[in-house]
Amino acid sequence: MKAEKRCKCGNSVGDPMVTAKTRYTKGGYFWLSMGFSSKPTEVVFQCQKCGEIIDSSTEEFIIEKYRYNSDIIK
Repeated sequence: MKAEKRCKCGNSVGDPMVTAKTRYTKGGYFWLSMGFSSKPTEVVFQCQKCGEIIDSSTEEFIIEKYRYNSDIIK
């Protein structure tokens, strides 16, 4: 069984203090700045208390799940 990843303050993916943030290519950031939609290349899960990145994913179904309801990270 795979151990669940946790940040230094004890939060893991799925906890209320952990948010999903999306990353884009340079072209994706350009289209977003112009007011258009763009598809993220990665989803990063970050603890809001300590700021540590707990996990990330480039899997298609994870990107689609968090595409429209996440913050943007650079």
